[in-house]
Amino acid sequence: MAAATEMVAVVAMARNRVIGDGSGLIWHLPADLKRVRTLTMGCPLIMGRKTWESIGRPLPGRASIVMTRDDSWAAEGAVRAADLDTAIARAHDWIAATSEARNEIVLFGGGQIYAAGLALTNRIEATVIDIAPDGGPQAALFPDLNMADWTRDILEDVAADGDVPAHRYERLTRKAAVRV
Repeated sequence: MAAATEMVAVVAMARNRVIGDGSGLIWHLPADLKRVRTLTMGCPLIMGRKTWESIGRPLPGRASIVMTRDDSWAAEGAVRAADLDTAIARAHDWIAATSEARNEIVLFGGGQIYAAGLALTNRIEATVIDIAPDGGPQAALFPDLNMADWTRDILEDVAADGDVPAHRYERLTRKAAVRV
């Protein structure tokens, strides 16, 4: 029997849970991009259409599963899914068909995708940026967590450096593990 698949949320958010302004990220953290690559390589990424559009292309070594209610939506290098169950099924198919795949499904944003999948998520790899933007009228937020359900480990604190704001890397692990 195959091992259970773990759902992991990978997110960069401001300290007030803002993850974007409706069109993309509000900050640029070059070192975090390398960290995200390491965390997600060999995994299917479940993301919303706006997140896909902000990236603009499929990321090498990973599947891009895009959740959208638009039945006519299509993009080269992306797999469309109408709902989370379909996205998870397509992620499992990609893992089964890909020799270098890891047995993890990554929730990759935005706010609606995190909200839809959080109940199935066992681990959150978060970059918390030490700013509190309002995000504007189209602000995307990471869901509010009940911290009684999670163990928080601060992996690294990074001081501000020029245009790069201070931030920290956190790992939150669900106390009662769930599998998909």
